[in-house]
Amino acid sequence: MDFAKTTMAFEGSRVTLHTMEDRDATEQYVGWLNDPEVNRYLGTKHATIQELRDYIGQKDLQPNALFFGIFLKQDGMHIGTVKLEPIEPEKKCATIAVLIGEKTCWGKGYAAEAMQVLIDWCFRTLGFDEMNLGVIAKNAAAIRAYQKLGFREVKRDLGYVRYGDELHDQVWMTLTCPA
Repeated sequence: MDFAKTTMAFEGSRVTLHTMEDRDATEQYVGWLNDPEVNRYLGTKHATIQELRDYIGQKDLQPNALFFGIFLKQDGMHIGTVKLEPIEPEKKCATIAVLIGEKTCWGKGYAAEAMQVLIDWCFRTLGFDEMNLGVIAKNAAAIRAYQKLGFREVKRDLGYVRYGDELHDQVWMTLTCPA
């Protein structure tokens, strides 16, 4: 399966996902990535609109990645992103990552809904057996949210990543397809 140049859209009960496009590289999105509260657990600490456009373009060309914007159904507001990368059909698995950048939408279940839509698609349509993700151990709220979706910790890499002066452990989690 080659996902390069693939355009897709999905709907949940409250969110719509569509593959990111050049026009989605907005000041709002840049603002999220430049906000220390939002980027606290991200590798990206600063971005420009051109860097976002380049990133979106790179993801669009990758055969093993799909990068989606998360939009509220009620008003179309862009609130975050969710990405499948890598997508590994030969191993019947994918790695998922999510960001809710719009702080007014934190803690409302939008990330879980967006993830569940893609998890269901991977399991039901692609026939995958598992979904994976990585999260910084200090991000306890995200870990709890992933556990509610059924993810379980399978590995922990101590001192895996440095943010500023701090080393952080990386938690690797897996969700297996229900029988």
